[in-house]
Amino acid sequence: MKRILHVMLFALSTLACLAASAAPVRWQTAQIDYSADAKDIKEVLRDFSASQNIPADISKDITGSVTGKFHMTPQRFLDTLASSFGFVWYFDGQVLDIVLPEEMKSTLVKLDHAGTAELRDTLAAMQVADARFKITYDDAHGAAIVNGPPNYVKLVSDVAARLDSRTSHRAGTVVRVFRLKHAWSMDRSFNADGASYTLPGVSTVLNNIYHPNQGAVTSPADPTRNATNVSNVQRPNALNDVSGGGAGQALMPPLPAGGQAGAYNGGAGGNAAGLLAGLTGRPSAPLAGAAGKGGLPAVGGIGQKDEDLPVIQADQRTNSVLIRDTPDRMYQYPDLISLLDVKPRLVEIEAHIFEVDEGALAQLGVNWTAHNSHVDLQTGSGLGTQNTYNGTLAPNFGNTTLAGGVTAAAAPAGAVLTTVIGNAGRYLLANVSALEADKKARIEASPKVATLDNIEADMNNETQFFVRVSGYTSASLFSVSTGVSLRVLPMVVEENGRRQIKLDVAIQDGQLSGQSVDNIPVITSSNINTSAFVNEGEALLVAGYKTDSRTRGRTGVPLLSKIPLIGGLFRYTDRDDSHMERLFLLTPRIIDL
Repeated sequence: MKRILHVMLFALSTLACLAASAAPVRWQTAQIDYSADAKDIKEVLRDFSASQNIPADISKDITGSVTGKFHMTPQRFLDTLASSFGFVWYFDGQVLDIVLPEEMKSTLVKLDHAGTAELRDTLAAMQVADARFKITYDDAHGAAIVNGPPNYVKLVSDVAARLDSRTSHRAGTVVRVFRLKHAWSMDRSFNADGASYTLPGVSTVLNNIYHPNQGAVTSPADPTRNATNVSNVQRPNALNDVSGGGAGQALMPPLPAGGQAGAYNGGAGGNAAGLLAGLTGRPSAPLAGAAGKGGLPAVGGIGQKDEDLPVIQADQRTNSVLIRDTPDRMYQYPDLISLLDVKPRLVEIEAHIFEVDEGALAQLGVNWTAHNSHVDLQTGSGLGTQNTYNGTLAPNFGNTTLAGGVTAAAAPAGAVLTTVIGNAGRYLLANVSALEADKKARIEASPKVATLDNIEADMNNETQFFVRVSGYTSASLFSVSTGVSLRVLPMVVEENGRRQIKLDVAIQDGQLSGQSVDNIPVITSSNINTSAFVNEGEALLVAGYKTDSRTRGRTGVPLLSKIPLIGGLFRYTDRDDSHMERLFLLTPRIIDL
């Protein structure tokens, strides 16, 4: 029975030897004579490795006992035990690694610079590859999957990493200049409503993509900012204080009695002097240390890691983007930059701000309308004829009988309003002009501005004054603004051969109320924020805010109006109460150049 077992083990060990292609182990002896009687397999392997003067890393999960006498070569002895007890061995040139099949690992090796053919040749030249543990190569994506004992997988991964790093240093880096035609390479800053905003340039966009951990633009660059977040009160930094001094070092208020450093650190052991240094115009120690180190990372230079690439820099003088990277990765930048450097469309925004008297909307004979397939705006008393124009929508408000027994479509009793009006925008303005002649309406402003697609247009008509606020040793000036602020962000949308314009509108309408608190005027402010899609030739109408005004006046005949008792016969009091509704008509147009 033992003879049959020995023959089977010999056949299996022969197949295992044929499968291996790694460098053979340099055994100390040509033959081994070993006998064991129910000896633990781990002890047998330790005795074997010690006899060959080879360190062994034996898995603790290998179990079993060995009984028999062995007279064979060391290679055959090791393969016989491996086939009998089901373990896998690998020799990396220093240590004999012996593990169970379930302890084998698998990993993905990625090559950013070297090719898979180079890795295959290097592993073969170094006699690292072993045919028992197949390596699957993906030449198209520069990757390989390695399976085998942990030491084998680690060795192959280390060789691949070293080869990839060496190839990267050998290839070096190149610099390419991409000159932009339409987009800005650098960030663009602008001021609006007393705040500073930044529109990121192409270089910043690319840096945020390839180096997201470095942080994006922190300034409020969103052009769709909410109008309610903008305060009417701002402190102008460039102004001098009331005493005529500049914005120099501020005077600190006196410290409390016994004001030691510990009085300001809350007992936490902090440095109060360092905190107060920042308040007095001198940077604290941590801030000074950070400033001394510099805020920007070093670009290029010896020892630069691959993760530091690409290096992206903007050149304002030529409006170009400079990119430094390895040659094998330069292919990805031209297409990406061409998608960012597109010619924006030019959009004209025409705004009309007008007020209409509430009474004029319901007066007999004063009917005005504007409608198309998406809108209808029409007012009247319900008795006159309905206004129509050559549109695709004619809403029905009932019929009315005119003089002579003629029946016609009636205008609505009151007002019917929707938000988007079509080609009848000019028709509406004509009717408003007619009402203006009767002092039933007035057009306050008609600004017009051209802007680029997805760039905000800002139209302001504001009054600004300054309020002095006294401090401990000096006074500060705060600016207060009131009036109409209109911000429109257009975006051209093309779909199925149809062009539309998306409008993000922020309206801030403020005025002095005539009241005051501590001799400071009180401002009433109304805010509207809306978005709408407008077809070409259409307009967006925003309404709903009413303004009430009341005036009182007294006139009379000179001298006679001042006679006691009978003077009232020669004078009269004029009372004028008006209730106006303010409307904003926005008409966007795409300008094709």
